[in-house]
Amino acid sequence: MMKLMLVALTAMLAGGQPPATSLEEIRKESDPKRRFELAIALAENQAAAARQLVKDSGSRADLQKMLDGITGSCEVALESLRAIGVKPSKLGKQYKKGELKSREIERLLGDLVLALSMDDRPAAEKARDQVAVIHEEFLLGVMDK
Repeated sequence: MMKLMLVALTAMLAGGQPPATSLEEIRKESDPKRRFELAIALAENQAAAARQLVKDSGSRADLQKMLDGITGSCEVALESLRAIGVKPSKLGKQYKKGELKSREIERLLGDLVLALSMDDRPAAEKARDQVAVIHEEFLLGVMDK
C-alpha cells in the first residue's frame, strides 16, 4: 500500500496523473495509446504483486484476482492497439513495447508456476498460457510489414 502511494505521489509531482489502479479505470480512458500504456503498466505491477504474494504465502483468492487482473490488463493493452485502426507496422514502437513487457510478464508467471504447490498451479498455468498467446499477437504485430 505504501509503495502504491509513493508511486502516485511521484507521478503527481512529475506533473502527470496518478497511475490507474484498476482495469475499469483503464477501460474508461478514451485515448487508445494511453489506454495501452496504462494497461501494460498495470499488468506489470500486478505480476510483481503476485510474485510478492506468493513469496509472502498469501491467500489463493488474492492470487486468483491478481492472475485475472494480469490477463485482463494484457488483453486490454492488445485490444487498445487494435482499436486505433491502423496497420501494426505503423505502431511498431507500441507493439514492440507490448511484446517486451508481455514476454517479461510471461516469464514472471512461469517462475510463479514453479513456486506454487501442485494444487495452485493450474490457475497460474492458465494465466501464463493466456499471456503467451497475447505475447505472440504482439510479436506478430512487430513482424508485420
